[in-house]
Amino acid sequence: MKLEFLALKWAMTEKFREYLLGHRCIVFTDNNPLSHLSSAKLGALEQRWAAQLAAFDFEVRYRPGKANANADALSRMHPPVVVDFDTIVSGTAIPPPLKQALQAQGPEACQAAVQALPQHPPADIAALQQADSVIMEVCALWRQKQYPDREKRRQLSQLALVLLKQWDRLTEQAGVVYRQVLRSDGGEAVLQVLLPAALKEKVLTEVHQNHGHQGVDRTLELLRQRCYWPGMTSDVRHWCQTCERCQVAKDSGPPARSFMGHLLASEPNEILAMDYTMLEPTGNGLENVLVLTDVFSKYTLAIPTRDQRASTVAQVLVNEWFSKFGVPVRIHSDQGRNFESALIQQLCGLYGIEKSRTTPYHPEGNGQCERFNRTLHNLLRTLPASRKSNWHSCLPQVMYAYNTTPHQSTGESPFFLMFGREARLPVDFLLGRVQDPVGGAVNDWVQEHQTRLHLAFEGVRERLKVAAERRKRNHDQTVRSQPLVEGQMVLVRDLGRRGRCKIQDKWNSVVHRVIKAPPGEGPVYTVAPLDDLTKVKRVHRTLLKAVVGVASPGSTSDSPPIPPGQLVMQDESSDDDLLVLVRETPTPSAGRMARETQTAPALALPAAAVVPVPPPHSVPLAVTPPGINETAMRRTARSTAGHHPNPHRLPRPANEMAQARPPPAQSNAVSVFFRPWH
Repeated sequence: MKLEFLALKWAMTEKFREYLLGHRCIVFTDNNPLSHLSSAKLGALEQRWAAQLAAFDFEVRYRPGKANANADALSRMHPPVVVDFDTIVSGTAIPPPLKQALQAQGPEACQAAVQALPQHPPADIAALQQADSVIMEVCALWRQKQYPDREKRRQLSQLALVLLKQWDRLTEQAGVVYRQVLRSDGGEAVLQVLLPAALKEKVLTEVHQNHGHQGVDRTLELLRQRCYWPGMTSDVRHWCQTCERCQVAKDSGPPARSFMGHLLASEPNEILAMDYTMLEPTGNGLENVLVLTDVFSKYTLAIPTRDQRASTVAQVLVNEWFSKFGVPVRIHSDQGRNFESALIQQLCGLYGIEKSRTTPYHPEGNGQCERFNRTLHNLLRTLPASRKSNWHSCLPQVMYAYNTTPHQSTGESPFFLMFGREARLPVDFLLGRVQDPVGGAVNDWVQEHQTRLHLAFEGVRERLKVAAERRKRNHDQTVRSQPLVEGQMVLVRDLGRRGRCKIQDKWNSVVHRVIKAPPGEGPVYTVAPLDDLTKVKRVHRTLLKAVVGVASPGSTSDSPPIPPGQLVMQDESSDDDLLVLVRETPTPSAGRMARETQTAPALALPAAAVVPVPPPHSVPLAVTPPGINETAMRRTARSTAGHHPNPHRLPRPANEMAQARPPPAQSNAVSVFFRPWH
């Protein structure tokens, strides 16, 4: 009803206002609810429309749609009516030229149609094969049925020798040379056209860029069902690996892994690691827990806080750790703004504390706290359901149980390593293991206590070192990524998006350069964007990806590009490479040759840093004459440029529109229906 009501308001208050104002009128409509307008419950918008109609004297009457043909006729096409002038003007002689002019219909508007997809007739493909040097020299011998001897084979090019292995599979139809391949199931043979080098780039663009940016294997299957050329496997692999869109949007292979580092301390209170974890809100609104862990002794505090502000962190550090256990030598945390604020920096400067942090989006750098967070969650998960709503009241008992239990890495309890003696547990009283007060001189007890702590610390250092080496050995066994070198081009992982990012690009399109590589097996690299090398940042190796297809001094990327003109020899005559598993025989279709322009999004590379790497064995589709700038803007020379032929959008006669020359037809079917990746 709303649209019909809007149409009624527009017709009466705007279109026919001058004719209806002051006169009674009847509105016929096939919308039955509109006839009950006076008793309907209207919203705010409809009430404003009704207020505008209050100035008119009208009545709305309902008429079924079948009886409302006079209104529907305005939007329907009428059949052509043949006028018989002899019946209309009987007794009057009409000259034949005038009669023909009256009966003649206006010129029909021609509708041009274009081919949505580029096509090449067999004659064009045959001509391109004859112009291809590799195909021409092999096919010339094949048509003469003269297999070259050893002396002639030495004179052939490397690509021609590869094509020569397909001698028994070659066949010719309509002047086009194909390679005939048998199916593995014994079905109908498949014809693969010998693709000229001039069409190689266009075909690769169609099956990869314009067909979903699929992987190497799927792209190869598409090509093996249709065409063949020497070195096709290596060319397709190189084409897919150097595709700029694929490098930004996909992960090439398994995630990069770097060698593991260590965060070791030699005594208590040397390194204090801190981090925040969030739990379910309690009855009084607490949900933040600040975790403070001594890296050497593993002694840990978990303090619930109202918020995660820097002032709250500073207050907890001073009241809960500095005043009870002393000032640590170094504080380690992630790059949270509350930990890297000016207040924390001022606090560390006041107490003479070193401040270190992890690399962005790499929680493994603060593994001590991250691993304890999981342990804390498991301990609190074992609470009864009635106590979980007030977990903050159980935190002291939970932390006491954790700190008085021997740690797996040190072999001692965190309580003993921090305070120099074991804690008394309720089970000790039950078993009668409560120690009596130490007798004798105080100096003897102090000396014995220091000796016991010294031996314990030495054992803990050794066990921590062994545990760290064991973790590093197990972790480094799976490291496959090659280290990056200074000057190499890389992409940085895009982790700054919020919300759902399931179909967003995984890597930032801005190409960075490695400014400084870590010595040895270090995982932290210093990178900067190519357009502004002053914006340096330190990034972990797992968040970097080597760019393929961009030249960089001394670069050793995971998949180095193949130099142009160099063929990687592979045995492509094996049955595994030639068998096609899909019943599809490509048939060259007629059409005129057209050069297609590829406009795909590219990496954000400065003009000076882009080094084009053409695919191997490829020939450009067209050569730009020297002195012509391809990027120059086109300027029109029309005298009517910028002037609309009908600026006021006035109605035009149908015959005038038909006589007007139609504009050149353009088809967007490829971009709209088949190529959304443009």
